[in-house]
Amino acid sequence: MKKRGVLGQFWDYFWRKDDEETADPNRSIEAAWLPLWQSQMITDELIASGVPAVVTDDFNLNMTMYSREPMARIFVTEDRHAEAAEIIEEILGHPPRHRPL
Repeated sequence: MKKRGVLGQFWDYFWRKDDEETADPNRSIEAAWLPLWQSQMITDELIASGVPAVVTDDFNLNMTMYSREPMARIFVTEDRHAEAAEIIEEILGHPPRHRPL
């Protein structure tokens, strides 16, 4: 099999097809967009359950119509996304939201 060049690898990395069945454990994906006060609690629970997760603050001076308080995003690896979404839904009581663009 021929190895792809740098541009081909770049294209494959950023614009992968949605029909790919294998999740890449080296890629991170957003698992939830939560109020900042909930994010650390959820992240600690994910880590305690064995799901590697990180949290990042996501707010600015101009609050939008989507959020009226400081928000945070939780990221997990692609291969553990379904498990993380299930844990988050169990804690919150509803499916996790994602940040609208």
